[in-house]
Amino acid sequence: MRRKWVYDPTSKEMVEVTPDRAADVAAPAVWGDLKPFVSAADGTYISDRGQLRRHMKQHGIAFADEMKGTAERARRERAKRERSERIQAVCNAYEQVRNIERAKKRFG
Repeated sequence: MRRKWVYDPTSKEMVEVTPDRAADVAAPAVWGDLKPFVSAADGTYISDRGQLRRHMKQHGIAFADEMKGTAERARRERAKRERSERIQAVCNAYEQVRNIERAKKRFG
């Protein structure tokens, strides 16, 4: 028979949930058992969390929660890079026009 455990913040220990002790819904969540499955990446059979972590690391896969803020950070970096590229393009265009004007003055 499976037993359920919850974290008790007062005693700072895991305690078993019994009929006289109901689970506190505001308590931190503890992951239960992982149901075995076959990976869609390469067909590997995964039966525990250690295998899952190793498999995800090996294939460069991450949970969506681990990627929070990545898109926004990439968007900011791209905007910064595009801004500096625009500034450089304007400087290059100005320099080119200036060189053409200098050439006209010098060579007629």
